[in-house]
Amino acid sequence: MAWPPKIIRSNSLLPIFNTNLLLVLVVGLLTLIGILTLYSASLQIDLPFFQKVVGKQIIWAILGIAIGASMYFVQKKLLFDMAYLLFGAGLVLLLLPYFLGGSTTGTHRWVTLGPIHFQPSEFMKIIVVVVLAKHLSRRDLDISNIQSILPALVLVFVPMLIILEQPDLGTSMIYFALLFPMLLWSGVRVFHIFLITAPFISILTAFNFYSFFIWVVVIILILYFSKTRLIQALIITIANLSLGFATPVLWNRLQPYQQNRILTLFNVEADPQGAGYQVLQSQIAIGSGGFFGKGIGQGTQTHLKFLPEQHNDFIFSVIGEEYGFIGVMFVLALFFVLTLILILIAYRQRERFNSLVIIGIASVLFFHVVINVAMTIGLMPVTGLPLPFISYGGSFLITCYALIGIVISLNIERA
Repeated sequence: MAWPPKIIRSNSLLPIFNTNLLLVLVVGLLTLIGILTLYSASLQIDLPFFQKVVGKQIIWAILGIAIGASMYFVQKKLLFDMAYLLFGAGLVLLLLPYFLGGSTTGTHRWVTLGPIHFQPSEFMKIIVVVVLAKHLSRRDLDISNIQSILPALVLVFVPMLIILEQPDLGTSMIYFALLFPMLLWSGVRVFHIFLITAPFISILTAFNFYSFFIWVVVIILILYFSKTRLIQALIITIANLSLGFATPVLWNRLQPYQQNRILTLFNVEADPQGAGYQVLQSQIAIGSGGFFGKGIGQGTQTHLKFLPEQHNDFIFSVIGEEYGFIGVMFVLALFFVLTLILILIAYRQRERFNSLVIIGIASVLFFHVVINVAMTIGLMPVTGLPLPFISYGGSFLITCYALIGIVISLNIERA
């Protein structure tokens, strides 16, 4: 099959210069909104400016922009040739927190080197996107054969399981989520993606007898209409049934706080002073903002400290309270435009590797937004995922700028 699809191959949609400029403009607006929101959230903190979260964020933003700009000089050939070596180095980095991080809370997410602290799992997102793109762009890869995509699953699941064990459920979800858009983009059959995702859906639905029963019926119907051989259909069905029955064991493997967050999703008011507190306060903050918001620095939920993690995981709630419905829709529109630009750039690439890297980057940023926003309004469990370019955090912010820098580099290289 020709790459990219003929319907988007035309260069008349937007010149390369304009797409890169628009990309920089959207990222700049998101960064500015993030700094203004962090400024508001830190107004009541009596510290020197550059010791507040907003001051630190500005420093991280400057460093991140510099690193993102340096990605302009990274050629596609270097990324392609070094992919597997980078993957090995990334796995070593993921294991470093067990030796150089120390832990007082039972987590092993951070590497500490004197005054420097960083989270390797953030940088590993870049590496996984690149190495997955290299595998899926191989000329000798028979994409119609499910066995040929098994190495792709290994490339994603190995770092994902390490991160899950640290434990960091939110970040591990991003690794899992980015896999499927990249598989679809590379031409993998939808039925094969169904086979990969079915076990996870079986685990999720097994918490309720009726939902699990309906899911098993759906599996049988899909296997029947896809004309799967009887032996294969039996194996797939039995495997999913077994996973459903093993769900209690997997549930007990989760940390108590993770279990509470999941249970809170189904009844946030069951523990309003405990596991449900963050979500309830977040919903109150967003709802109280009304149509136009209370104004910068005027949010009562924010400044009376009712809302925990307001500078990080729940910064979207601060936006909702202080900028209102208008502000929320503007931010979401910016993320929508960002995703659309990335998809357009990916479509226009002549080389399969470039296109897959860019769609992987789009997937990372998109799922961060979806999960973070859904978390703050109570549609998903609290997973601790930040909002791209807006939430406070050095490792994540630098990663976001590096991802955009890679996109611009590949887009210019195409010319």
